[in-house]
Amino acid sequence: MADLKKLEGSGHETDPYICASCGNCTMVCPTFRLLRWESYGPRGRLQITKSILEGNQELDEEYVRKLFLCSLCEHCTQVCTTSLQLDRFWELIREAAWDLNMVPAPVEYACKSIMKYGDPFSMGSSSRMHWAEGLDIDIQDRIEQPAKTAYFIGCNVAMKPRSHKTAQSLIKILEHSGTDYTILGEKEVCCGGPLIWGGNKKHAPAMAERNIWLYRDLGVERIIFSCPSCIQSWPKTYKEAAGVPVQKEFELLTNSQFIDSLNKRKALKFHEQSNITVTYHDPCISARRLNIISEPREVIEKIPGIYNIDMLHSKEDTRCCGAHGLVNLTDPLISSQIAEMRLRDVSVMPASRVITECPRCLQALELATQTMNYSVQVQDISEIVAESLAEKDEEDDR
Repeated sequence: MADLKKLEGSGHETDPYICASCGNCTMVCPTFRLLRWESYGPRGRLQITKSILEGNQELDEEYVRKLFLCSLCEHCTQVCTTSLQLDRFWELIREAAWDLNMVPAPVEYACKSIMKYGDPFSMGSSSRMHWAEGLDIDIQDRIEQPAKTAYFIGCNVAMKPRSHKTAQSLIKILEHSGTDYTILGEKEVCCGGPLIWGGNKKHAPAMAERNIWLYRDLGVERIIFSCPSCIQSWPKTYKEAAGVPVQKEFELLTNSQFIDSLNKRKALKFHEQSNITVTYHDPCISARRLNIISEPREVIEKIPGIYNIDMLHSKEDTRCCGAHGLVNLTDPLISSQIAEMRLRDVSVMPASRVITECPRCLQALELATQTMNYSVQVQDISEIVAESLAEKDEEDDR
């Protein structure tokens, strides 16, 4: 199969031939919208793949680079008129590229770093708790303590300084609500998602299961994630326990889903903000794969004095920030320019803040505010909730 043996028996062998060439996928692809070149869009890549399968073209580095400029945002899958699962198709082709040692060097480095150090940044376990520096809550007794609720911090939140506030905010929410919870501390490792995106799927389960066995030992029943991509990777990477899918064994929640559940049982009390208008950026994986659309909006609505106005492209039609799928490693400039395109959607809104619940989105959009010199504040949803929590004396007055 012309170097694409990964397609054999996958159920995706005929996808390039089923494609109707309608162009729906091309028009929503963030990379095509930026570069305006057919071969960078899904339809063009499918045609190239067809040529490779027929032996009319080689699987070369130029083709592989175009594969890795796909953000795996799943917008093409959503709009496909022939119902192709294009996100899975691109992952299979990336696996073929990995087996041929053809993935971009930064992607290979990140994947090997995950296998060696447990994170894509080569920082190691000793850096896992850096996010807690400056936190005014003692969490030492929460590390590896049995509890039904666990907080999986994730590599980006734990190790990227900008996202440390996300973790600190979620901890404050947990404490405010009186939730008994546990964290894995320095024993937490990568969810394995970047290994899948990098084409190294075969090593993802062994990496990811290191977390799940610890959670089982601690009696955990639900897990909160600050990164929706981590949730997406679990069913892909973790083997079933006694025939039970992992999402049946554990309740997997994003920040907004967890906070929404707290609000529904009136576990959070807020003070009123001073008429802040925000716009919510739906992370691609949250909206299109996990179908988390109403929860973040309901969370924002519960905070008195804060108002959300949806962007034109929102919910299932959200536009990618450009940082998913390892595009930010393959070509940081293109990744940044895609984020700038998304920020232009924000710039026409009467909002002073952009709220999201994905660390990659947060970091990409905040960088775009700097490169575009646009004064809008970017926050994780846990941050705006934590800063709106009522102080103890305010709670007592209610």
